[in-house]
Amino acid sequence: MKGTIAVDKTEKVGITLPKSILQRIDKVRGDIPRSTYIRRAVEVYLKQGKGR
Repeated sequence: MKGTIAVDKTEKVGITLPKSILQRIDKVRGDIPRSTYIRRAVEVYLKQGKGR
């Protein structure tokens, strides 16, 4: 999967998620850092055109 471009600057974004969602994320993400997993999930969602 091609992720964000290397020259793409990052910005911290604080979000609040229910514990139930975090537990589901933690179950499936394995050894991938939580922030990386969530970023990739958002990228996939936007690629599918559902973010409009």
